[in-house]
Order: sequence, then structure tokens, then C-alpha cells
Amino acid sequence: MSVAGNPAQWDDLFEQDLIPAVLTLVIAAWGQIEKPAQDAREDDISKRLYLALVNGKDRNSHAFLIRYQDVEVDDDLSKESGRKDIVFFPSLFDEPIYFCLEAKRLSAMVSGQRKSLADEYVKEGMQRFVERKYSRHVRHGGMLGYVLDGDIDRAIANVSNCIRLHQAALRMEGPAELLMSRLRLDDPQVRETRHFRKDESIVFCLHHLFVAGAV
Repeated sequence: MSVAGNPAQWDDLFEQDLIPAVLTLVIAAWGQIEKPAQDAREDDISKRLYLALVNGKDRNSHAFLIRYQDVEVDDDLSKESGRKDIVFFPSLFDEPIYFCLEAKRLSAMVSGQRKSLADEYVKEGMQRFVERKYSRHVRHGGMLGYVLDGDIDRAIANVSNCIRLHQAALRMEGPAELLMSRLRLDDPQVRETRHFRKDESIVFCLHHLFVAGAV
């Protein structure tokens, strides 16, 4: 499938319009759903959030398509490379141009024990973008952390510690930490990280949104 336009134009579209609108829509939709319990399953949470997104009262004011668990196909290997949790497609571009939110649980109860799950967030979430399994044609991606015990500050600290441990694999630009978002400067639950993917000289930006479960 062809990719229309110019990467600089995509960056402008994403930073000025698409990503701020997506973050606002997700935060609003999260406020409308019943908060998940500490042992809730990731897929069940994402389905409920997706339904709230597509059924939101202001949904028609946003010019993008929303899909749940969209299949990613590796063009070079001609095989499925993964399923993206929630994906936002700008209506004016072809399919490879999208903003992906990869969702992971944090601070959850697993088999009766509390787990930070920060390692899974980094290695099974962030790393997929760095390795270009997701968002290979664009310069932005998103991580959505379901903080199931409600303590967002602690979850961010756990993820930050894990990022520092895996700085080399994450190909970080500058400090290996969750930076304050340039798109939502006054929102502590939104952060960003910057990466240099292999064979690319342009920075790839990951936007992180942390939302609280039932307390």
C-alpha cells in the first residue's frame, strides 16, 4: 500500500491535531467507564474503553477512524507481526499512517499477588515501537498504562526505573526517563520518551498516558 505525503507533514498533523485530540478523547472516555478492579484483564479493559471511545457523544467531531486490536503486517516478511490495541487512523491518509495506543496493565493483582508489571510495559510495549513492529511509517506512537491500584505516581516511578535499566535497548535520546509531555504541559498523567530507531536519524516520540483504576 502506498504511503501518501511527506513525513514532516505527518509530524505536523500528529502533533498539532491528532495526538492532542486522541489524548483528550481517551481521558474523557476513561472518565465515563466503570473503573477496572485490580485483577481485571487487559483485553477486557481495552474493549470497554474502545466502546466508550466509539460511542462518545462528541465522537463525530473527530475526523479519524478508531479500530480495536488492528493487525500489523510486516511488509518485508509478509506475515502478521502483532495486534495493536487501539489505533487511530487520520481519514486523509492511507492505512500505514496511524497513531497506535498499546495498552498495558500496571500495579495489578496477578494470581493473588501485586505486581508492578513495569517490565512488561517496557519490554512488551515500548520495545515494539522501538523495533518498528508498530508505527514503522510514522514518528509517533502511544502507550496507555492502566494503573489498577490507582497510584499513578508510583506506577510512573516504577516505569521510569525500568526504562533506565533498558536504556540501550530502548535507544533513548537524552535522559532515560519519562519526560513531561510537550502536548499537555500541565497534565502529570501524560509523559513522553524519545528514541532513535535502528537505521533512522529522526527522533521517534512515544506518548505515555497513565489512567487510574478503582481505588
